[in-house]
Amino acid sequence: MRVLLVGEFSGVHRNLMEQLNKQGIYCDLLSDGDGWKGFNSTITIPKRQPIKGIGKLLFPVLDFLGLAGLSSYRENRNLIDNLDNYDVIQFINPQAIKAFGAIGNLCLFRKLSRKAPKIFLCALGGDLCVETFFIMRRLKYSPWSSFKINRVKYFYQNISFFFPAHAALHFYVTRQVKAIIPGLYEYRRAYENNKKCTSIIGLPINSGEYHPSISTSTHGGLVKIFYSKKPHMGDYYKKGYKYFDEALAILDEKKISYQLVTANGIPFEQYKALLADCDILLDQTLSYDKGMSGIIGMANGMITFSGNEPDIEKFYGRTIPCINAEPDAKALAIKLTHIIENYEDYNSLRISAKEYIDKYHSSDVICSKYIQVWNKE
Repeated sequence: MRVLLVGEFSGVHRNLMEQLNKQGIYCDLLSDGDGWKGFNSTITIPKRQPIKGIGKLLFPVLDFLGLAGLSSYRENRNLIDNLDNYDVIQFINPQAIKAFGAIGNLCLFRKLSRKAPKIFLCALGGDLCVETFFIMRRLKYSPWSSFKINRVKYFYQNISFFFPAHAALHFYVTRQVKAIIPGLYEYRRAYENNKKCTSIIGLPINSGEYHPSISTSTHGGLVKIFYSKKPHMGDYYKKGYKYFDEALAILDEKKISYQLVTANGIPFEQYKALLADCDILLDQTLSYDKGMSGIIGMANGMITFSGNEPDIEKFYGRTIPCINAEPDAKALAIKLTHIIENYEDYNSLRISAKEYIDKYHSSDVICSKYIQVWNKE
């Protein structure tokens, strides 16, 4: 089997590619590295450069028309033309290469879909179906919970999925693929009425790369809190960082001692190294399920604050050793205070978190599930 993975989402396709190659299945990854995260790929598309000057005014118009990024697609057309002889091609999202825009991604999909008998869509990242699901408020909170009219510019990317060209891309891709594979609970719910939607296949991680360490906190030092805060204001609102900020402010008012470690817009390898020696991870508060940052935190044996609503444990049918980070600053502050003041009582949670990732998210386990879907269809 020869596989081409198209696009990147927090290392999901990179981790899957590495595991496929380990198992003797030839796999390429075509991506832009997921922007500033800088994930390696075998076939690299230059990421979209920052827009300056008059380009900032023209971009929304071009994006609405689907023309933004079309020139980038044309510049890489020869590279794409040379891709061939694959049995399976999987796109991470209808708009798999952000730099190409709507029409560029439509051209990419049409060209590549002729190069393999089996085409799949991995539902991760925003898209028309997911954003519609959030707006319908079928969950008690979502990234749209913090939306206000004066924050429109920070929700531009989410809104852009409703632009005609983006919507056309979405409908075309979802109609053409053999199956839609959701990577998280919210995506499964968003696509649950689509007959092509499979069961969730979790986010893959090479769990062997992560080794829980004994931090200074167990030797009388301060508990280290790693705050996985992204650099953009859009993320600030959509991931609910303000609740973590307010919770930490409450801890400071009460003079609770801890050491805060932050990372803003750094490459993934630096990010991974920074959090490796920390005890607690603050991920996000407006998600029901855990994203890749939460998975990494648990793989490191950290006490992880991320999405873990009771609905999640009921849906998966198992206890998940992760602290539910609800959008409630006071509740978060109470949980953090108890952990800091009774840290050693949480050692079993750290051990369980690592074991959970080994069992349910290790790349070999996840890779086998993808292969089953690819072979079934």
